[in-house]
Amino acid sequence: MKIKSFLIVLFSTTLFSFAAEGESVEVKAAPDVVKESQGTVLITGANRGLGLELSRQFAADGYHVIGTARSPEKAIELKEVADEVLALDVTSDESIKGLSAALKGQPIDILVHNAGYFGPTQGLGSERDKSSTLKALTRSEVLDCFAVNAAGPIFVTQGLIPNLKKSKQAKIVVISSRSGIINQTRSAGAYGYRISKTAVNRAVKIMSVDKALGNSIVVAVAPGHNKTDMGGDRAKLTPEVSMQKVKSLIEGLTQKQAGRFWYYNGEELPW
Repeated sequence: MKIKSFLIVLFSTTLFSFAAEGESVEVKAAPDVVKESQGTVLITGANRGLGLELSRQFAADGYHVIGTARSPEKAIELKEVADEVLALDVTSDESIKGLSAALKGQPIDILVHNAGYFGPTQGLGSERDKSSTLKALTRSEVLDCFAVNAAGPIFVTQGLIPNLKKSKQAKIVVISSRSGIINQTRSAGAYGYRISKTAVNRAVKIMSVDKALGNSIVVAVAPGHNKTDMGGDRAKLTPEVSMQKVKSLIEGLTQKQAGRFWYYNGEELPW
């Protein structure tokens, strides 16, 4: 006890001596305990709208969030939310290869295919309706919708197979739309968007049984009509509400739900 007391007095005296001579003494606090990540989530098209909100909610809950955007330097809000912001154009093979290289060796537990394209106009209104009619429809509009909405998820998934297989059980979620449901057509128009969503729903069904993805769970999710640049002001849902429910749906996915089509609120939808 005497030796211990002596050392304490000696340390205190020495510390006071340094301070008295004008030298600053910094006593560092114990580092904060780093919260263990819930897993790694990659969300495409995460720079705005539903993707940005979903990134925000996963990040707030302790996930390691990787958000992609065609122009990461412009994704200011995403940079404030995500742990990593990477460049990705889902219609470009070279861009997908670049993403794969940047993520080499890194497990991906949840892959959300959110990047989407409605057509040459945004929002709801007469101009959008006009451009989507059969008379005004163009081949490039239809093919662009397919490139982003249908082919995009297929080839991004292909490029990230090694990352997905590093997860204990990866979840692959394609943000689809009720517009892709074949027997629910109430009005004409939006040909490119609608048929591309029907196509990606079929792709989900096929990927859900593809052995290349191991035991991954693959589903399609319709997020509902949201107030975003694509959804317009007439939408009843807000991303904050719908994405909270989508996040819960994703977290609770099991193999029994694989290869099926889900609404944001957990209701199963027909193909």
